[in-house]
Amino acid sequence: MRFTRKFLGVFLLLLPLLLTNTTNAFEFDEEETAQVTARVARINIIRGDVQIRHADSEDWERATLNLPVVEGDEITTSPGARLEIQFDRYNYLRLSEDSYLKITTLRDEGIAVSLPQGTMSVRAMEFDKDKTFFEIDAPKTTIAVQQAGMYRIDAGDSRSTEIRVTVTEDGQARVYSENNGATLRAGRSMRIYLDGNYAGEWETADASRYADDFDSWTLERDAIIAKRLRDNYNNNYYDRDIYGADDLSENGEWIYTKKYGYVWKPYRNATAQYADWSPYRYGHWRWIPPYGWTWINDEPWGWATYHHGRWIYVDNDWCWTPYAAYRARRSWWRPALVVVSYYGSLICWYPLPYHYGYYNYNNITIIRNTTIINNTTVVVSPTPNTDRMPQQADPNKKLGDQLPSIPPKGVVVVDASEFGRDRKGFKTAPTDVAQQVLSKIPDRNSMVLPTIKQLNGKLSREIIAETPKIARVESKIKTGVTDRTIGVSMNEKLQKERVLDNRENSNTQIRNSANPTTKTEVRDTGALKRQTNADKQESSDSNTPVKPTRDTRTEENKIRSTGGGKTDRNENPVKVPRNDNPVKPSQNDRENNQTVRPPVRMPLPPPRNDDKPTKQPSQPTKQPSQPSQDKQKKEAPKEEQKPPSQKRTKDADG
Repeated sequence: MRFTRKFLGVFLLLLPLLLTNTTNAFEFDEEETAQVTARVARINIIRGDVQIRHADSEDWERATLNLPVVEGDEITTSPGARLEIQFDRYNYLRLSEDSYLKITTLRDEGIAVSLPQGTMSVRAMEFDKDKTFFEIDAPKTTIAVQQAGMYRIDAGDSRSTEIRVTVTEDGQARVYSENNGATLRAGRSMRIYLDGNYAGEWETADASRYADDFDSWTLERDAIIAKRLRDNYNNNYYDRDIYGADDLSENGEWIYTKKYGYVWKPYRNATAQYADWSPYRYGHWRWIPPYGWTWINDEPWGWATYHHGRWIYVDNDWCWTPYAAYRARRSWWRPALVVVSYYGSLICWYPLPYHYGYYNYNNITIIRNTTIINNTTVVVSPTPNTDRMPQQADPNKKLGDQLPSIPPKGVVVVDASEFGRDRKGFKTAPTDVAQQVLSKIPDRNSMVLPTIKQLNGKLSREIIAETPKIARVESKIKTGVTDRTIGVSMNEKLQKERVLDNRENSNTQIRNSANPTTKTEVRDTGALKRQTNADKQESSDSNTPVKPTRDTRTEENKIRSTGGGKTDRNENPVKVPRNDNPVKPSQNDRENNQTVRPPVRMPLPPPRNDDKPTKQPSQPTKQPSQPSQDKQKKEAPKEEQKPPSQKRTKDADG
């Protein structure tokens, strides 16, 4: 009896380990999957003909719905086309027709894009400039987003001599030209001159004056997205890393299962247009650097379901769960979640089962070499990787216990000679082929896809596009006001160069408006140092006789009012009558820290010599007497040399 209890206790302690070995027969290390973590955006809306070119390719391809967008991509829109790119749950970029966009930086640290030509709108519903950045390089201009709002950039074309930046919806941006910088607030539009005598300068106007059909379309898209965000269930079923899942609420429902918890089940009408629908069947494969072969689904709602979580077969229906049995620390984006296998001349794949850990069927490790050519070029080179291989199944378990819970109709096949070449739909495998594929234990030889360079033949015209005319001309336009370092915000650098003139920020403001008593350094003005009230007070404290000055205005106002204080507009000295009763500021003026100007605005004579503090002689000397009127005239500064043809005035001759 005692032995039985001891054995039962040991069995209960080992039971979790035994169950782990049972369920982990096909598990691949989840942490290994983070070898490629490049940030990915998606084409959320596309209308008309749109082309895209990746950083590692010279060929242009036809863009399509749900196509991933990565760092280094270039995108063009044809006449009549429009495009929406989704970066995450709260940030969108929209392109109008005849536009050319380059994704310069796309990382967790921030986003930077280049717009050599066309019209673009950025909608930032959530933005914190202390945690991330969003910057736009336009011709000879850089715009740095400062807070959530709507931003529109009209870059024109290669013949344009000006561009326009418009901020609405509580936005705020810093706009930098080649020689200056300023802050543009909500409700204002700024026109920046690119060439001519006013190059680098700008003028502002009311933003509402420039609204058009493109603005109406962006507002319609905002309303649709806002409704989806109100109806989404991210707080209950999935985290914010899984963006694009807000499309699911209109196309399916969340149901509870005992084995998997809450899962999403598509409505019948969401899949009715696809004959004998199953996951990873309706779509096509594209080579997307740095990930490799990526699944591009045809279903408009399927972005999140094909790049996160698992598809599972429950009660004769396909459902989607946002997480696998072994959840990683973060919901990483994946090019596809499938098991790939070869069967003769066929390439087969089926949804990655719930208990399988992710593995890289592309079998590549990315070595990123970045260079800067006209602010945009990024070179990415994939190399084979032999370290990321799946673990072998438990040889002590029966084969039937290791098979995935995938029905035979879930296996999709294509001839190896056609893989990745076109956008045609795929067929399900015959039942006998599907059963053999599902019964095979995945290994390194049966799970690796060829690279795009290893394919025999060219891609179809459904994928490859002709080089856009706009790219032949506009790619030569330099955007931004400085060479951009990829992955780094240029806002602080440009602010220091264009606004602060390479000075420290703390020494550039004359007075802190929040604390008027705070003093900061300012640059010297004028050719000579003028006498200030502080100098006079110091002279008075040293017991040196100082006569009253003729003007009680501040030296700053003197400079503005006198224009130098020596000559009139005709370059002739002006004799000013002595005024021993200067205008004194009123009590209200002193309280408001304002200065009252004299009734007559004219140049003032230079300060008298006796107004300057004198040094105490080493030996007692006689106090100098008051200089006479004639001596004042002699000490007055000489006038500038005049041409012989000009006559001196009587007053100027003294």
